[in-house]
Amino acid sequence: MGPNVETARGLAALVVRTAPSSGAVSHSYSIPRTWLHRAAGAPRLARLCRAFAVTAAVLALLPGCAAPPPDVPAEPAPSADVEIPRISNLSELDPGFATAVRDALAAVDRAPSNGAAVGALGRLYQAHRYVDQARRCYELAQQLDPSSPDWPYYLGFLAAARGAHEEAARSFERALELRPSYWAAHVRLGNALLAAGDADGAEAAFRAARAAAPGTPWGELGLGKIARRRGRPETAAEHLRAALTLDPTHRETRYLLAMTERQLGNAERAGDLLADLEDAEAPSLEDPMLEVVFALVRDTQTIIRTANQRLAEGDHPAAERLYREALRLDPDSYDAHLSLGVLHGLADRNREAATALERAIEIDPARADAYALLTIAYLKTGRAEEGLRQLEKALELDPNHPRALDILRSLGGAP
Repeated sequence: MGPNVETARGLAALVVRTAPSSGAVSHSYSIPRTWLHRAAGAPRLARLCRAFAVTAAVLALLPGCAAPPPDVPAEPAPSADVEIPRISNLSELDPGFATAVRDALAAVDRAPSNGAAVGALGRLYQAHRYVDQARRCYELAQQLDPSSPDWPYYLGFLAAARGAHEEAARSFERALELRPSYWAAHVRLGNALLAAGDADGAEAAFRAARAAAPGTPWGELGLGKIARRRGRPETAAEHLRAALTLDPTHRETRYLLAMTERQLGNAERAGDLLADLEDAEAPSLEDPMLEVVFALVRDTQTIIRTANQRLAEGDHPAAERLYREALRLDPDSYDAHLSLGVLHGLADRNREAATALERAIEIDPARADAYALLTIAYLKTGRAEEGLRQLEKALELDPNHPRALDILRSLGGAP
């Protein structure tokens, strides 16, 4: 049985009951509600705010939250002849990432004409989504090391990601001039040309991809797309069926083939393909050059742990920058939103705290922490009834949740 809330005008009580389960203890909590008509700055709410501070201290004690090693020396200044893209406040970012950037900058400083060193810095930036810095590094690396296919390839990938398809096609063409056997570049070139409206060029690229990697579906898939673009469903179906034979779980192939079969009047076949669509996969293109980049990605939990330590030390600006860095890398991080809510609560920025905690609940509605802390944010912004509902939900999820019980006692409730 879930919690039951009984209210009355002026004075009322909140009763939270949880049905006993095997081995569980039944709890009953009562909260006098005369505070519903008190000012937001009442002493009871002032005591309640300590929950944010306690939570901040607890965050710092989580595994892996020990103080980071002292900052390494400041990053070296680059050579005056080379304008190297830089990130400000490196010492406030993930320590592993900051150290890697400093090392990469030091390598560039030792050999400012070394295109490979500049390109390595670009990979590091790209891995952490500093796209503008990565692009400038690759442009410089291409000037310094024009015989390498890596830099135009990465430039093509970044251009395609921002929708500059003609620019992307030129970069992929340059990469293929230097490494004709790299079949993934043929696929990316075909997609860029198709998006730019050059169906003939795209067809040549996809045929080259099929010849270079006949056991993969990408060439046939691309040729199927072109046939559909040209209004040739019979030809499209042939290519898409061949692609699906090579990879029966490929989601895009299955969907396009279903649409093509429907055009051809094969409604039953189209229905079968769509029925299995949820079980299909969306595989990424096997691309060793990009895997080198992705291998550099840091775990956002490292950033959050560092931020928690900064918060416990009282350095709120540094903590906030780190939480936002974690959210830039992973916008759906429950822990980052929760911690940002704690930080805002400590600063009495309760509307911002509520927004962060609401987002945490959207991401993972089965965890009690955000509900408990959202209680405080709502009470502090005059949303008393909503605050009680959050506390009720927290205790429903975890009747022994220590933070929720502390809040309950602060409100005058008695277990």
